Amino acid sequence: MKQVNDCLQYLNQQIQQMNNKIQEMDATIGELKKNSTQPPVIRNEYRFDLLKVEKLEGTLNIGLNPTPNASDSSIEEFSIGQSLNTPKVTEQHNPQMFHGIQEQVQDYLSSGAYSALEAFEHQYEYPLDEPYRKFIVEDVKKQIDQRIRYYLQKHPEPTDNTQESIIEEVKRDIEKTFEAFIRNLPRKGNEK
Repeated sequence: MKQVNDCLQYLNQQIQQMNNKIQEMDATIGELKKNSTQPPVIRNEYRFDLLKVEKLEGTLNIGLNPTPNASDSSIEEFSIGQSLNTPKVTEQHNPQMFHGIQEQVQDYLSSGAYSALEAFEHQYEYPLDEPYRKFIVEDVKKQIDQRIRYYLQKHPEPTDNTQESIIEEVKRDIEKTFEAFIRNLPRKGNEK
């Protein structure tokens, strides 16, 4: 009987200790509820250098729209999203020259532009995959007619070498655009 009585006393002590712990925890929880009237702050930090682009849509303006007062054809003077306000008078006055330039520039975009783009990829150590390369070239193709009209407007009285001059200027603009585009792509880590 004494053993049973000792065992019961021990169990009563254990139960009393557990009740005390439960009361302490209830008091702590009550204080926490009272003191925390504001919801907890959750911080989301995004690491954009770790994002992977799986699908790219829309128009990528990569610098073939000159500012209205552009005096030079350098890529630094182009701005994104500005309209040319170039009248089509030059195209209508000399449609053969316009179409000749357009055809040669389109030929360049179908062949030589890819090697120029790959050269800049190599120079800036930023290789692109073939679909992305094609996307860039196709987007530039959509902007070429505006650029040709811009240069035709700069040469209102064409000479014998005007067509070749405009073709070279447009090609140079395309290559400067490719270079600026690749140079400004985000790099892994802190490189730029």
